Amino acid sequence: MNHRNLLASVATAVIVALACPAFAQDIAFRSDQSYPESFTYSAKQDVFLVGSVTRGLVAKVDKAGAYTPFIADDRLVSTVGLLVDDARNTLWVTNSDPGAGDRTAAASQGTLAAIATYDATTGKSKAYYDLGSLREGSHFANDIALDADGNAYITDSFAPLIYKIDTKGKASIFAQSPLFLTSQGFNLNGIAWHRDGYLLVGKYNSGELFRISTTDPTDIKPVRLPEALVGADGIHLIDAEHLLVVQNLGADRTVELTSTDGWRSATILREKNSALSMPTAATTAGDAIYVLNARLDTLFDPKAVKVGDYLLQEF
Repeated sequence: MNHRNLLASVATAVIVALACPAFAQDIAFRSDQSYPESFTYSAKQDVFLVGSVTRGLVAKVDKAGAYTPFIADDRLVSTVGLLVDDARNTLWVTNSDPGAGDRTAAASQGTLAAIATYDATTGKSKAYYDLGSLREGSHFANDIALDADGNAYITDSFAPLIYKIDTKGKASIFAQSPLFLTSQGFNLNGIAWHRDGYLLVGKYNSGELFRISTTDPTDIKPVRLPEALVGADGIHLIDAEHLLVVQNLGADRTVELTSTDGWRSATILREKNSALSMPTAATTAGDAIYVLNARLDTLFDPKAVKVGDYLLQEF
């Protein structure tokens, strides 16, 4: 190849590289056996925020995989669900006690259900809501969804029910139904808000998906699925017609559902197995979608070797 052809080839390669965005890659990160159960992405800061079942903290993970502790709050036992609201500069964190945290206590294990909010930039505390006090019994505050006005909806896996915290800071029980309870343990889990005025909520132990009106919480309809998505943990609405459901409980995969009838029914569009064990949550970061491989199976198995390596896997 002569010099003129070589220069032309290099120029063509540069043009193609500039025209085509780089492919997203998996992001591996390491921490001191923190076992993050959920994560969220702040476009404003271009960083992921991850929780910790064992340490009860919030940390930042950048796209290079650097892990930096961010929020330490003695009230937090296990930080489970996380959701950042960049528009209001607020980070929402669910606080529960599954019995595996450094601050686990007999008084809170299996009964703690709370929400803490923080300034998403500084980490300064904004508010704290004791949701478990709204009803006696077992509790586990799990996942969070926000509507366009900033109202928060939170699943309680043990109760099981859905709470609401309105824009004035009033906490209440929003929705409850016999449909939400299959057995003791984890029932309702992941939750997402749809712009057409309803919630999509997954049920962990039965693999069901519910459509719940935000104007009439008694209007609860099961979404017709091609199969039960048992172990449905985190769910993530990509757009109005596409929803990710992250499955563990032995499935260890993420499925993309699509619906053309307003989520009265759905079909599976594609699926991807997790690279590591027990995927738990998914989020969008720019043009990419990531799934957290949390490896929580090794935490709750007393015979398993505990790990400190986790993965944000591109979907």
